[in-house]
Amino acid sequence: MWCKKSSRTTLRASTTERSERIRIARDLHDGIAQELVALGYSLDKTISGSTVDPEVKAQLREVRSQLTNRTNELRAEIFFLRNAGSQNLGQLLQSLVGRLEKQYEIKIATTIPLGLTLDEDLSYQVYRIIQEVLTNSIKHADSTKIQLQLKTASNKLELLIIDQVVTNEYDKAEKDPNTFGLVGIQERSDQINAICEWIHIPDTGLRFTLSVNLS
Repeated sequence: MWCKKSSRTTLRASTTERSERIRIARDLHDGIAQELVALGYSLDKTISGSTVDPEVKAQLREVRSQLTNRTNELRAEIFFLRNAGSQNLGQLLQSLVGRLEKQYEIKIATTIPLGLTLDEDLSYQVYRIIQEVLTNSIKHADSTKIQLQLKTASNKLELLIIDQVVTNEYDKAEKDPNTFGLVGIQERSDQINAICEWIHIPDTGLRFTLSVNLS
């Protein structure tokens, strides 16, 4: 009797979370995404003006390029929120890695089983954890190279991320305990009953591990 009740509760929670993700995706699309597109059109009009100084035009083109990148990131986020349950984790991560490599011109060496499919909510949380670690490693630690390994073994999902960073960069950032999104990562790990650990090695980089039971 308890198992049946627990199962229905889990299903209800999963359905609610999925509905909430779709609502957020819709709000993002109808709100900030449209505003960014409109801002882009406005910049294009300004750049094409004949009275704009050439040096100012060059600066505006750089701003336009950055705006395009942010808009593309937002569109990818909207797509992910809507389709997180319809694609396997391996495909989603390969797509994420490809976008990050292209945008930040960094090499991310990956070992990811392309056919890896997990429970939708587990897949979502693992994806978000990996996204947070990679993004912060690139943006805040000035990583020069990243290795990402994801595998299943003995009914466990195991994640390993190693990066190489500029000397002592982590030491500077650790003054703010929220710099690397550690709180969010820990919260997501707790939600899926995972064990995670991050070690900042001076003059070398970050070693992040996560292990979660699949049973």
